Amino acid sequence: MQTSKPGNSVYLDVGIWYDEDQGHIHITAKNVEGFHTTVNKNPESKRGHPNLFNKLAKCLKESGAPAPEIEISDA
Repeated sequence: MQTSKPGNSVYLDVGIWYDEDQGHIHITAKNVEGFHTTVNKNPESKRGHPNLFNKLAKCLKESGAPAPEIEISDA
C-alpha cells in the first residue's frame, strides 16, 4: 500500500476475478488483512453496483481474463 504525497489518497495493489457460477466479481487487496469482497450487477442486491461491476468487467475483458458480458451504457 502506498499513500499519495499530500496524504489524501491510498493506492492498493488490488486483484479481481470473475466467478461465473456466482455472477460476482471478487476484489482483494494485497497486504490488507481481511480485504476480500464481491460485487454484482443487480442493483437490488446488497453487493449490487452495476456501474462498478461493468467497469471491473471491462478491465477483466481487456486483460484477457474471464469476464462477464459488459453493458455498454454503464461501462
